[in-house]
Amino acid sequence: MKTIMISSSFFGLLLLSGCAADPTNDPHTGGFFGGVRGLAAGDYEVRQQALQGERDESLNQLRALREEGAALETERQMKADEVAAQRRQLASLKARNQAIARQIAQMQRAKSATEQRTAELRRKQQQLTRNIEQFEIQLDQGQMSAQQAETRQLSLERQYDAIKNL
Repeated sequence: MKTIMISSSFFGLLLLSGCAADPTNDPHTGGFFGGVRGLAAGDYEVRQQALQGERDESLNQLRALREEGAALETERQMKADEVAAQRRQLASLKARNQAIARQIAQMQRAKSATEQRTAELRRKQQQLTRNIEQFEIQLDQGQMSAQQAETRQLSLERQYDAIKNL
């Protein structure tokens, strides 16, 4: 009787431990008796709720990642638009800079031509000045006749008009 009582106590404890829900117990791996025990103890429901919680958490993480991805894509597009606008401004600035460079080159050519013209005018004016001084000296020394002086004066006036018309 003592053995029956010990056996029944042991069997009762075994039954009680089998009825307690164990969320770490995988009823799928317990075989037939494990399945019966999982149904009776509620292990299936606990496991199903745990898996559903994991699924919900995964879906929430996925939603959060999609939202973050959309926000990042929006930010990337804004940055791309800013870069495109800056590139357009840079291209405009480069075009204006090239136009200024062309103007400078044109002004330098004009300056060079003006300097050449000025140098030519100065050379002719200096020659006219020397010719006038020489004519004056010849007049003062009486080395010319009136007709030669008149011809020389007309020549100097033509030389002056040629310089003035340049």
